[in-house]
Amino acid sequence: MIGLLVILFPIYFKWRNETDFVFEQQWIWIFGGIVLVMNIPSILLYLNYYFENKETEFILDSQKKKITIIKNGISKSYTKENIDKSTYHLAIYYKNAIDKAGRIPMMISDFGYWDLQFKNGDRYFLTNILHDFMHETPKVPKTKYRFRIFPYINKTDSKQAVELKEKREKTRTEKFVEQYQSKNATELREIVANENSYQKEAVQAAQIVLKNKALGNED
Repeated sequence: MIGLLVILFPIYFKWRNETDFVFEQQWIWIFGGIVLVMNIPSILLYLNYYFENKETEFILDSQKKKITIIKNGISKSYTKENIDKSTYHLAIYYKNAIDKAGRIPMMISDFGYWDLQFKNGDRYFLTNILHDFMHETPKVPKTKYRFRIFPYINKTDSKQAVELKEKREKTRTEKFVEQYQSKNATELREIVANENSYQKEAVQAAQIVLKNKALGNED
């Protein structure tokens, strides 16, 4: 956006005033201020993650199904059976996978961290400045999710995390099946017999409902 302003504004200025636009110091400060303000949330999150993980690294061994975490020079290894709770903390944008709300991504949307708790009481906050895996399939089964506008590390977060079960939009056939539940067998057979007069999905739905009704009558 700043690049476009730098390129287009002088062109517009010359077209409007028939003179070359000269970048004065005040314009440089304005552009610099805009860039800084736009990046403040990202800078704050990066610092938050850096100070939490600057003495931390971890290795995910998929073959041995083991995770090794090194914190302050102390190395510990765990298996999936040792994990008590696994929670991914992501920006609110990724909640679209659940409710299809159509949120747009922000500059901070790619930040996230893994709250990983073990049965022996060990707990780690592993951010995506260590490994960028937060938006892939979870590394641990039954991982839950927390979504926030500003996903800073909150070690006292008590809100309930949720499972990421995506809402699948119904197909046209499934919608027709719902509509045809109230139709009787004669009406359904008429749709099947006159398939050229109906949408393909409607005919498929009529066949499905007819079959289900037939099975129900047999029972």
